[in-house]
Amino acid sequence: MENTSTHFIFDGSKIVISPDLSLIVDFLQEIEKEIDSFLGFDKKLESIRKQYQETAELTRVLAKKLKDNLIDFKFTLSEHPDTIVDKFKINQPVRSKFIILFAYLETLRCLSIAYENKIFNEKEIRKLAMKNKKIKSFLQGYCLNEKNDWVKKNKKRSDRITADNLQKLRNALTHFFSVSKDVSIADSILDNKSRKLEKVTNFKVNFLSPEDLYEIIKGSAKLIIIKWSKDCQQCSRMDSNEFKEKILSVNKLIKNTGSIVVKKEQINIV
Repeated sequence: MENTSTHFIFDGSKIVISPDLSLIVDFLQEIEKEIDSFLGFDKKLESIRKQYQETAELTRVLAKKLKDNLIDFKFTLSEHPDTIVDKFKINQPVRSKFIILFAYLETLRCLSIAYENKIFNEKEIRKLAMKNKKIKSFLQGYCLNEKNDWVKKNKKRSDRITADNLQKLRNALTHFFSVSKDVSIADSILDNKSRKLEKVTNFKVNFLSPEDLYEIIKGSAKLIIIKWSKDCQQCSRMDSNEFKEKILSVNKLIKNTGSIVVKKEQINIV
């Protein structure tokens, strides 16, 4: 057994871990930062659009003041302000958001497989990850678990979604950039209309937003971390190496396959 510290405790709000396991937390945090940035991009863009529109309106007022007071001031814009404002409008990439989120969910599932089976070989993990029973077991055990924070907040909605529904939606999106018949997708802006449409169709149609799926995934990640923390404490009391073997498999998997992301501020080319 490696002479590595594997202390891993989660108290519900913060994680206290050994430095040797910091790679796991750093890896998961970096993924969340990227997803937060991607999901929030359109909101930031809309905020900029509104601010620019206000600036354009102010410019019109000032231009009128100059004209009314016969002040000679000439300045020609390369484009009309209204056309610039329109450039900030984008079509919501709802399907793309779901695909990215399902990729994150796949990552969590593979980390769970590495942990439960004490393996870090990429081919072995992929082989197990393709088994339908294991897929549904993970989705039911973590995504739709009654202890998942999103499920607790959305009990009635979660009761109408099955592991099979989520898997079909994932396959339809990643294979055909489409949606399944059981669960449809809609932007969070349309949440109120989505809930009304569900009722009108007697819940034959159910809608998820990217934010819904993200909350489901974050709830799943939390449950995984809670399990690891409990296993760590239990094995410590029993003086067992079981947890160490499992968590080090996760650590090695990330170390061997986790991508290295080089950021702009880290590049210093002379």
